[in-house]
Amino acid sequence: MNILDILAPRVGRNRRQMKKGLLAKTGFYVSVAAFIVFAGVSYFLFDKDRTVPEIPATRTEAEVIGEAKAYLETVTHFGLELKDPETKCAETFEDAVFKADYLKYGSWRVNAFYTKVRYYWRVDDASLVVTRDDWLKSDNPTITC
Repeated sequence: MNILDILAPRVGRNRRQMKKGLLAKTGFYVSVAAFIVFAGVSYFLFDKDRTVPEIPATRTEAEVIGEAKAYLETVTHFGLELKDPETKCAETFEDAVFKADYLKYGSWRVNAFYTKVRYYWRVDDASLVVTRDDWLKSDNPTITC
């Protein structure tokens, strides 16, 4: 189909009419043109880098690790195969070495190693609220602490 046929349709008996095929092709070309305009405008509008201001830490590693251990006192698990009796997570991680890293935006990441898997917790710097951080998926069996 020629673009001129769309813009200036034939006259007489062979005159083109708006059919489904013509409507679909026109819609496709219009959407491609709209996408190109959108991409160009987006590139020029959002080309500037944005920086998020760093939030300085108000707690120490010892405070954060202590709060994570206090959280583990309240949480229980049923073992690796979910068949063991209910056990406190603090008992499981009592010999583990905890490490805390500040993430520059108001939260700490506390981690400890247990049976081939490193477990992570997030601690909010301002409120000291501890949550499980399960962004790391493992193929090994894990406990739910």
